[in-house]
Amino acid sequence: MASEALPAPQPERRRSLPAGAAALREYGIYLALALLVAFFSVRIPEFRTWDNALLVLLQVSVIGVIAVGMTFTIITAGIDLSVGSLLAVAGIVSGQFAQQAPTPLTMTLAFATPILVGIAGGVLNGAVIAGAGVSPLIVTLGTLTAFRGFVVWYRVNPIYGLQPYYRAVGQGTLLGLPAPVLILALVALAAWVTLSLTRFGRYVYAVGGNPEAARAAGINVPLVTFSVYVVSGLCVGIAALVFTSRLMAAQAISGQGFELQAIAAAVLGGASLFGGRGRIGNTIVGAVIMGVLFNGFVMLDVPQPIQQMCVGLIIIAAVWLDGFLRRRRR
Repeated sequence: MASEALPAPQPERRRSLPAGAAALREYGIYLALALLVAFFSVRIPEFRTWDNALLVLLQVSVIGVIAVGMTFTIITAGIDLSVGSLLAVAGIVSGQFAQQAPTPLTMTLAFATPILVGIAGGVLNGAVIAGAGVSPLIVTLGTLTAFRGFVVWYRVNPIYGLQPYYRAVGQGTLLGLPAPVLILALVALAAWVTLSLTRFGRYVYAVGGNPEAARAAGINVPLVTFSVYVVSGLCVGIAALVFTSRLMAAQAISGQGFELQAIAAAVLGGASLFGGRGRIGNTIVGAVIMGVLFNGFVMLDVPQPIQQMCVGLIIIAAVWLDGFLRRRRR
């Protein structure tokens, strides 16, 4: 008797997210920001002033710039834990030139060296990660320690007495807005254009979504991976310049904990630690949420350890939500 023909195997179908879950992924961060602003506005009358809004934006400008670079690495399923330590190195080098008598050379070096140092740190991270195929977590954990140890050995004493011209980047204003806020806006716009409208941006998402498929499609995966860490280093260099100029001082302890805040901003904004997803606009909103939280906590006299605990819980909650939504799609 002829055997019955077996049905042809069907390709596995990925379930689409329910409407509520999809809306939560896309717009939940904006709802969270609105609820936080409403809560602190009711509890603290001073919170809802225009001056305080500008203060929040000013406070998130440095972390926001770092988080933009962090988003690139997270989209490729990587991470950069060295950003805080690299910021300290870049700030110290910049501060040394900004302390000297203003000449065309020293002024140029004061503004250019932090960006060059940031790029150099990104090149080091990217070369080891992409060239040797080592885990980004391990590499950047190592450079976090190495950069911090180097800057403490190189210049343990803070640098003060920076020249007045140097304050323009961190304390200047233009059209009524603080210069750091405008710098954050420009960095975010450039990053959005890069990820949304360029071939490199498509490659970044492809590498993070499925590196093997990206390689089969002819994408140079190691080069893209290397490049995102250079972008992260560039953002750290810009942030170091803004941070040092704003404080008008350079310290070896600068940037401690900045990596966690940048990761929290990106993940809270929907960037997936599994790779393949992330938006610059949402990252900025995530950074603003962190700024609103810290600003409100300070006004409510919440102890610093509680603030740090909240950052950790936010990261855990965002990662859990990302994993939950991924499971729902299977």
